[in-house]
Amino acid sequence: NGMGGGAAAAIAAVELFKGEAHSGVVLALAVLGGLIGAVSFSGSLIAFGKLQDLIKRSFRFKGQNIVNLAILLGSILVGASVVFAVAGPTPGLITLFFGLALLLGVTMTLPIGGADMPVVISLYNALTGLAVAFEGFVLNNAAMIIAGTVVGSAGTLLTQLMARAMNRSLGNVLFSGFGETAVAQGEVSGSMKGIDAADVGVMMAFAQKVII
Repeated sequence: NGMGGGAAAAIAAVELFKGEAHSGVVLALAVLGGLIGAVSFSGSLIAFGKLQDLIKRSFRFKGQNIVNLAILLGSILVGASVVFAVAGPTPGLITLFFGLALLLGVTMTLPIGGADMPVVISLYNALTGLAVAFEGFVLNNAAMIIAGTVVGSAGTLLTQLMARAMNRSLGNVLFSGFGETAVAQGEVSGSMKGIDAADVGVMMAFAQKVII
């Protein structure tokens, strides 16, 4: 996911930094693909760090969703400035755009806990496909458009199926506590009852159905 998104963002960066005269539609697709690809790239790097236990905890703070929304809006505004710049986008403006996009991927993924990680990784897979398809339009490359569309649509379907299997909506996965355990949130009441392995074996032997 990360390498595909990074490659799409790199294509967008090359086309924007070249400063060639592109139509507004092509510039918009390059910016949109660059935004999505950069988010997928940096988000996937954070996900890798968490899965490899290099990042050992989730980072949450009050108003985190508001901060993420502000970064997203900032990226969109700067991206629009890149597209509609009369004299062409400046290198500083393009660099700021990609910096904000990469930051958004980090801040979106840092709060993720283990429970919701597969759903978010699947989402980044879909975003990578979408970014590649957009950059296929920029390069006029039919193979990239087809491959990106297939990956994007399949990844979107997989993300929805995984979220449904967890009895959660995608919005709940993205904007609530990612993988937050009920114990950490203080929502569990009552007491735990200890049991040894032999008793568990007997219970399972006589059970008609066991759900883990």
